[in-house]
This record gives sequence, C-alpha cells and structure tokens, in this order.
Amino acid sequence: MAEVYDRWHLSRPKKDAKPCPDHSSRTRVLVPSVDHGQGKRWQVRYRDTSGQQRKENFEKKTAADARAAEVETELNRGDYIDRKAGKVTLREYAKDWLASRTSNPSSVDVERRHLELHILPVLGARELAALRPSTVRAWLGGLQKTVQSDNYVVAIHGTLSSVLNAAVDDEKIRKNPCHANSVRPPKKVRKKIQPWPLERVAAVIDGLDGRYASMVILGAGAGLRQGEIFGLAVEDVDFLRGVVRVDRQIKLFGCKPVFSLPKGDKTREVPLSPKLAAALAAHLKAYPPHEVTLPWRTLDGKPVTHRLFFTTAARHRPHIRSVFNTDVWKPALSAAGVIPPPVREKGKKPKYAAAEDDGMHALRHHYASVLLDAGENINALSEYLGHHDPGFTLRTYCHLMPASEERTKKAVDGALGAMIDGLLSQPSARRVPLRAM
Repeated sequence: MAEVYDRWHLSRPKKDAKPCPDHSSRTRVLVPSVDHGQGKRWQVRYRDTSGQQRKENFEKKTAADARAAEVETELNRGDYIDRKAGKVTLREYAKDWLASRTSNPSSVDVERRHLELHILPVLGARELAALRPSTVRAWLGGLQKTVQSDNYVVAIHGTLSSVLNAAVDDEKIRKNPCHANSVRPPKKVRKKIQPWPLERVAAVIDGLDGRYASMVILGAGAGLRQGEIFGLAVEDVDFLRGVVRVDRQIKLFGCKPVFSLPKGDKTREVPLSPKLAAALAAHLKAYPPHEVTLPWRTLDGKPVTHRLFFTTAARHRPHIRSVFNTDVWKPALSAAGVIPPPVREKGKKPKYAAAEDDGMHALRHHYASVLLDAGENINALSEYLGHHDPGFTLRTYCHLMPASEERTKKAVDGALGAMIDGLLSQPSARRVPLRAM
C-alpha cells in the first residue's frame, strides 16, 4: 500500500511540543520535524514487489497523492517498474546484454556491429527510461538517410528492439518504444531469386584453380552452404550409400575460425549422385585431405580435429570466408564475366566490385532450381537444403516451380473444357451477347 507522508511535520508529536508557526492553523496544529523546510515536503512510501521499501519525494501534495494512486494501481496489476531502474544508459545496458548473449557467434558479431556503428553513437548516452517512440522515430529517420539498404535498416532496428525487449524483461522499462504503432521501420524487401544457369556455373568453374572446382560442384550439386563446404570432412561422405552428411560448418568468431553445427543447429543428409561422387573421389586423389584442429563452437571450446576436403593451398589451413571470397571467388566471377574486371592500382591488391547476389550462396539457388525443375517436392528440397521449415522453402522458391502457368491452364480446361466446347458449338444466334449480360 502506498501512503503519503508530510516530511516537514511529525505524525505523532509529543503533547508539549511547540506548534509550527508557518503551517499550523486554528483547526490543525502541526509540529515541525528536524527536516522542516529542507527538501521536498511530501513523501510517498511503499514496498515494491520484492518487499523493499521505496520513498519518492514531491513538492506538492497533489503530485504525491497522484503518484501514490499510480503506484497502488501498478502494484495491484503486477506491472510495477522501479523508476530508478531505467536510469541506466543504453550504452551500459547494451554492453551487459551483449555479454550475456547465447546466440551463435556470428549473430552476436552482427549485433555488435549494429550497436557500435549505428545505435550507440546516436542513442548510447540516453537513459533507458528516456527513450520514447519519438526518439526511435527520429533515429530511424537519420538511419534511413545514411544506410541505403532498407533490409539493413530493418536488421539494425531489430537489434535495438531486442535490447529493449530484454530491458522490459529485466523490469528496467515498462514498454519497448520500438513496438509503438508510430514507429514504422521500412518493410523488408524480398528479392525474387534468379538462379544461375548451368552455363554460368561452368564458366565460374573454368575460372577457378582445379583444387576449388569441387567446391562449386558441392554447392551446385548438393546445395551445401559455403561454411559447410569449408567444414566438409572425408568421413562425412559415404560413397557406398551415396549420401553427404552435413554435420558441421566453419564459422568465424570475430576473425578466428571454429567448428560449429550447421545453420539452425540442423544436421542433415543430402543425396550424392554418382557423378558428384566421382568428382569428389577424383578431388581426394589429386588433393589429399589434411587434418585441421579447431575449437568447437566457441574460441575456448574443446579442440576437434577433422580431415577436411578443402584447405588453403600453401599451409593447409581452414578457409576464411572473407579471404576466400576476395582471393578466389571474385577473381573467378570476374573471369566468367559475372562481375567486371578489377580496378588495379600500383602497389595495391586488385579491387573487385561487390557481388551481393553472386556469392557462393547462388550455387544453392541453382541446386534448388534443378531439383524443382526435375519435379522434386518442397518437403524433400527443404530437408536437403537444411531449412527450418518447408514453408520458408516454398516462399523462397515458389516462382521457380516448373510450368505452373501451364498446369493452371490445363486444370481449367480439364474442368470447364466440355462446357466451353458445348457453348462454342451452338449457333451464334442462340448465344447471349456479352453486352446484354
């Protein structure tokens, strides 16, 4: 229960106490306390949900009465929030939030970049309780002027919202201002996948050193992700059963590689065609596998050793995504005519154009298009690709379903064809003119 006290006067004065000359009246005698005239006069006292006593001081009794009623309501509803809890700055809270994240390392790295580059420089000094929907709207407006990609703006906004969701859970703030109806980040743009034709896959292979050709085959012929290709070990390929077990990938923790489960922690088996099996066997003969030891999942994880199909040519180390893309993949794209030739400056490495839609992930899209064109069902494709939900696979690749328009036309003719033929066979005089309908 919240109660209002007069700090300047005693609630239980002694009988012989001298009355307050400033505030006593004919009807009410007040006795001054030791705090008389010091600080705010009216104090609201109550115990919070943990039983701890709280005190809040106010200049006027009307303000104190209003706060007491508010606290009483909050305690009764069970949504009381300590006002002092929200005085921590966003920068301080986000630091603790990042340190406690249990997501995979690459996701945490992305969230850290969002915070350091786009969120904290603008909002970091503000207290959590001071963040309002208007604050987030103004920040979003500035963000959209500096960040060209709407999808990236959506991702950054999502990181801020995740931090503030945690603040709500920790009872630092009552509501997440990112959820206000007036806060409207741009809608995420979903591009239609345009899979590479077989000719482009072949052209890229021609632009690669022979030791990397099987990487393209695995992407285009088994749908493996880049990190899964980097982490593929000899024991993962069952030549007798004709399957590839996708049990791990190589991920980056900062700039350092670790072994980890595939995306979504979902392992799987993918059919291995006879010709793909022959290509992998030939690769093993030409480029023997090498043992690589990396920590499992985190930098301080237990060391794990696997004989990898693909390692660097010089020192047989695991491939790092950024280095591979710059030194191997983009030169092959340029040689195949997918991206323009690099800009060359004396004393500097060649600078290649961006290739957002033409990374190794394009090989997975080619794989999906090949299977769909051959009549494979969505559930099987989703399993082979390692998606969490066949619905996601369908939404991503539904426009690649073969001959959907032709099937629709045939279905309509099959259902209505006889009736239409009957109408068309009638004399024109018996037909009802369209303008009369």
